[in-house]
Amino acid sequence: MGKKLSEMTIEELWELFPIFLTEHQDCWAEWYEEEAGILRGILPPGHELHHVGSTAIKGIWAKPIVDILIEAPDMGALNTAGEALKAAGYICMSRGENRADFNKGYTPDGFAERVFHLHLRLIGDHDELYFRDYLNAHPDIAKEYEHLKLGLWREYEHDRDGYTRQKGDFVAEHTARAKKEFLGRYISSETLIRETLPADTQESVLKLLAYLRAEGTAFERCGGYWAGQYYWRISYLNEPVFYLLINGAGAEARFAPLTVWTDDSGSPWFEDVPLDDREKELCREHVNICEGCGSCHGGTDRMICGREFEDVCRTALRFVNPGPQELELLGRLAGLRLADIGQNKI
Repeated sequence: MGKKLSEMTIEELWELFPIFLTEHQDCWAEWYEEEAGILRGILPPGHELHHVGSTAIKGIWAKPIVDILIEAPDMGALNTAGEALKAAGYICMSRGENRADFNKGYTPDGFAERVFHLHLRLIGDHDELYFRDYLNAHPDIAKEYEHLKLGLWREYEHDRDGYTRQKGDFVAEHTARAKKEFLGRYISSETLIRETLPADTQESVLKLLAYLRAEGTAFERCGGYWAGQYYWRISYLNEPVFYLLINGAGAEARFAPLTVWTDDSGSPWFEDVPLDDREKELCREHVNICEGCGSCHGGTDRMICGREFEDVCRTALRFVNPGPQELELLGRLAGLRLADIGQNKI
């Protein structure tokens, strides 16, 4: 009986699993989609999946190993995802403070037909997305990368670390260019919160966002009036829950560094909500009176927490730089809105 993979030295592993490159295969995108479907059934809600690495770059030679980036909303989710992946049979290759890597398709007899590398990170730790998009947008640069890899292949066939190290400068240079060209394309709300808010308020805001992601909401950057701003529509089953603005600029600078609006669905869910008197009064203090900014069609008379208000914006409540009480209330409101959507979608 041969050795188990766990019993092999690094040299034996590199001999068994050498670097080899093949022409681009269209099936790699299909492999990603099928494996991503499996992963979504394993991972808790709130994780984002992406096809990265050379198999996601059009037309270039690559190792026939599909790289999948998994972004977890917080450390608790990252740890939970790691345990779920191990329980599902994925092999943990390495584990750092905020990262973990897994593989699938490595056997004592060599590579299986399909091989996957999973890169588990916190949301916002995703330079690979910029590098992928840059090479897909610049085929000449992609061919330079292919030429570099083909030149390294034979020399580093049994030295994965050396192979990766020799590509490092090229990857770093073009990732930096990509971030300038695609400024803010993949920036996450969590990343901006960590960069913008004081340390003593970050945790509460991140906890709210982690709750929303864990409930299965989608975070979508908005265009139109909000194009160019760090503004997200947070939705559930395609219905809006909240709107989030971070570091508003220009006319919206008064909403910096953080503003949260409730939905603009027209649902009467907030007219008579099951909140205590203190929470209801806090909602009334944050009624969003329409200011004619142009982002909606104007205000209307609306009932909010049992009281009539005039000229209320489509986003009925607005919380500018919410403190601990407001953030706690937003969590309660999110739960009520999610229940409202779920009830109406049944």
